[in-house]
Amino acid sequence: MAHTRRFNRHENMKEVTRTVILHLIRKSVIRDNDELVNMLYGLFDGYDYTDSIMEIAESMDWNSHEYRLIDAVCHEVKQYPEGVTAV
Repeated sequence: MAHTRRFNRHENMKEVTRTVILHLIRKSVIRDNDELVNMLYGLFDGYDYTDSIMEIAESMDWNSHEYRLIDAVCHEVKQYPEGVTAV
């Protein structure tokens, strides 16, 4: 994968966003796509995979609840300043 922007998840990501990401991972339409699941988990580590996530989401029904949640999460993550999550 090409250069991926990093962000500090601890400083920026809200609890509701983390909850939505976990909700998405548990949904069968997403759980069946290992690449998408890995990228969603990567958000917890501070890796901005939003462009790749949205590419995969483009094949989903744009009116579906899951698509709207993915779009909202990706839009929020794009707003985070660049930084690195401390380990």
